[in-house]
Amino acid sequence: MGDPSLYRDLVLPEDQASLQDLEFVATQIVDGFISGNHRSAMRGGCTEFAEHRAYSPGAEVRLLDWRVFAKSDRYYVKQFDEETSLNALLVLDVSSSMGFGMSTASKFAYARSACACLARLLLSQRDPVGLALSSLQEGTYIPPRFTATHFHLFLDRLAKARPQSETSLLATLDEMVKRVQRRGVFLIFSDCFVDVPTLQQKLKIIRGRGHQVVVFHTMAPEELDFEFPTSSRFECLEVNGYHLDLDPVVIREQYLEGVHEFLDQLKAACTSCGCDYVPVNTAVPLGETIAAYLRERTAKTSISR
Repeated sequence: MGDPSLYRDLVLPEDQASLQDLEFVATQIVDGFISGNHRSAMRGGCTEFAEHRAYSPGAEVRLLDWRVFAKSDRYYVKQFDEETSLNALLVLDVSSSMGFGMSTASKFAYARSACACLARLLLSQRDPVGLALSSLQEGTYIPPRFTATHFHLFLDRLAKARPQSETSLLATLDEMVKRVQRRGVFLIFSDCFVDVPTLQQKLKIIRGRGHQVVVFHTMAPEELDFEFPTSSRFECLEVNGYHLDLDPVVIREQYLEGVHEFLDQLKAACTSCGCDYVPVNTAVPLGETIAAYLRERTAKTSISR
């Protein structure tokens, strides 16, 4: 599916191997017409029994439940939940801050590989996949589709993407909720260095349109533990030329206090909207991170059904 060399450039074999025999399941009823792995809001003659309804002239005779007729002497027709496709949009933050990485791959490289992994998995389930980059430039959106050539375009756009200064995650979410009409799932990869209450408003709007939302909050280990042994110069990746000379040992406690407050605020903002919040540490192997989330998602879905 797609160009094997492009995929190998983006995803390590061991990460791909970690996702064998896993699937991305819908946690709510979806819309669609292509045969897939998810329950649809539409009634059809497909796999999963839903309920009976009284027979009326013109209904499919083959769907009559003769066992119910034998017991009640009344005609009832079986109805089924149609299984269909999950429309998926992967939103990748390409802001300059995503380019940070010291002891591990950058947040951007990690998130980009995650997008490639999940796109391949979803397409293997016959689920249409699209891509949106948080860039303010043109040509940063690929609508969800399901073809081998589409996956090649998806990978090509991912491979050429780079962190940049002219971006807006919030504006991108605004634009995507207008463009994506069929309800499905938004998979957002970002360090979420934005105004959290404003992000919460955007997530509420997306959820209000019937979409599922998963926020993969991507952070580097140095941002989470602030383990710098000596005085250092910290350069801002968003503003050219701006830097601070600091002694990490002196400010570490205060820094960690602020980070934990930010993490708690972001998690609360996501969960209050009914979104999945997935903390991602780039020090953890990518395959392990995605596999753990997929297993958790499948387990929750099984319980809810």
